[in-house]
Amino acid sequence: MAKVKSILKRHVVEKALGKRTCTHSGAAIVKGEVCLVVFDGPYQRHPYCNEVAMKMIRQARAKLDELESNLALD
Repeated sequence: MAKVKSILKRHVVEKALGKRTCTHSGAAIVKGEVCLVVFDGPYQRHPYCNEVAMKMIRQARAKLDELESNLALD
């Protein structure tokens, strides 16, 4: 049987080893701060600060809930 494909991009939560900049807001992510890193390709890493990451997660959760409810109606 085939493996079920994920609809989510590859992502990790990392502790910054050095200074980073949030891809969305431009806010500084200081060394030691936890941030969300989203991979858009094998060499494309996009860090997001905690505030932006939480907004992204809430939006994704709402979209997934909507998809799930639409599928349950059929």
